[in-house]
Amino acid sequence: MKTAFPRTLLSLLLCFVVNEGQALQIVEKTEPSEMSSKDAERMLLVAFTDRSINSLKATASPISYRQRGQYGDSTTWSARITDQLADDYKLEKMREWPMTELGMHCVVYRVPNKAAVAEAIARLSKDERVEVVQNMHVFKTKGQNSNDPYFKLQTNLQLMQIDLAHTVATGKGVKIGMIDTGVDVNHPDLSGQINENENLAKDFSPGFDTDKHGTAVAGIMVAKHNNGQGITGIAPNAKLLAYKACWPETTDAMEAQCNSFTLALAINKAIKEGVDVLNMSLTGPQDPLLAELINKALDKGMIVVAADSGSANSEENFPANLKNVISVQSTKNTSGSHSEVQSIVAPGNKVLTTLPHGTYDFISGSSIAAAEISGVIALLLEHKSKLTSEDIQHILSKAQIISKDGNTSGINANIALNTLCANKPCNSDVLSAALPSYFE
Repeated sequence: MKTAFPRTLLSLLLCFVVNEGQALQIVEKTEPSEMSSKDAERMLLVAFTDRSINSLKATASPISYRQRGQYGDSTTWSARITDQLADDYKLEKMREWPMTELGMHCVVYRVPNKAAVAEAIARLSKDERVEVVQNMHVFKTKGQNSNDPYFKLQTNLQLMQIDLAHTVATGKGVKIGMIDTGVDVNHPDLSGQINENENLAKDFSPGFDTDKHGTAVAGIMVAKHNNGQGITGIAPNAKLLAYKACWPETTDAMEAQCNSFTLALAINKAIKEGVDVLNMSLTGPQDPLLAELINKALDKGMIVVAADSGSANSEENFPANLKNVISVQSTKNTSGSHSEVQSIVAPGNKVLTTLPHGTYDFISGSSIAAAEISGVIALLLEHKSKLTSEDIQHILSKAQIISKDGNTSGINANIALNTLCANKPCNSDVLSAALPSYFE
């Protein structure tokens, strides 16, 4: 059954069925600059069932890029189909790759001009070779610089009682996948903290370690503990896998954008690597392919955390509005929030964190709040690795900090651990000292 998604944003993703036993590779036809944001509205992103993917797992590198010059050498059934579609509809093939975790083959095309995009989608949606047709959507990170002066005080961690929580857990052995911009891997508080990093958005942004948003989010989660300088992360002993799928909107900007193509590659990568927690400090429109991938991750037991924009418009609050995704709002944004999603609340206003070139600053936004909750979840998973999304929602609801005005002002990480270890305390001497009234 074919499904058409007639948007006017970025790319069209087509996925097809190929013959079993045929190897697939990402085909690189163009220079990275030719697949840039300025041509976004001319791009089409497309997905189809690929029965050969299961046979690829025995190969050394089923999704590695080909070297330039080998583009014309592809002889797989799927590559012939994508070539035929390009010829039939006068499209320029930009990229194609196997979406291994969904068992699909995908391709990105560029339409000759913006006016022809809608017609191309309509015609492709009727083609028997095509199963799914959609635009490649734009997603935004949720964070911004504070105008307040620099002040080295992590009041958010004090509120969350991270110092007590760290006597019980530091996230040891837990793998956090972060889908964001790049990270300053040489920052004094992050050096050695990033176990794996990959730029999946190099077509749009070749840089990595000068990106602000990802550096800030990484610092919240895994900044070094007790190293005599800077700040401490919520889960400093967790293993962070940093996947760049977003890029700064302008040079040196905190705000960033992503699209369906880059996010799909990153989520697929996170599933393959078997991360325990997937942090997505971003939000955007409903996206069918990304929903399939996230649901696949959830089915495998991954805990997915996303920023909640607080908007009632479902077209602005994906993936936080997906079932079983841990949705997180910042305390700064909860007043007047119209989101229909039941969100966890965490401190997200003027939070001190890491920035590129070894610096620090105060950052605000639901991106920061989502990173805080991902860190707390890593602390919980250190002790009980099989917790489900429902388990974690229950534990976090028990650990809410209620302010005098009756509003939720955040999560107490120490209380969350106490709830987790209620029957068999992780460390009773420490946990019993922490606000027992929360359990009444």
